[in-house]
Amino acid sequence: MFDLATVIRRFPLHELSIRRLYVRMPEFRSLCEDFSTAKCALERWRDDDRKASEFQHLCEEIEAEIEEYIQGSLKTFHQHQREEET
Repeated sequence: MFDLATVIRRFPLHELSIRRLYVRMPEFRSLCEDFSTAKCALERWRDDDRKASEFQHLCEEIEAEIEEYIQGSLKTFHQHQREEET
């Protein structure tokens, strides 16, 4: 079951960016859903070291992709602010 709060808990300082990206970008939405699913699987398999390790690695990979989207969103936001100031 998907829960956007899973992503927001991981990146609490970027909640607004996450919500905006989630609404506007299907690719980001899919990443969020994948992350939530992987976190659930990690919790489910926490007693199986091999599977837990695989899901932990998957979560880290997805986190990195989510962070790239967030950073790109922030960069774009700051560029627009600078353009409006000039």
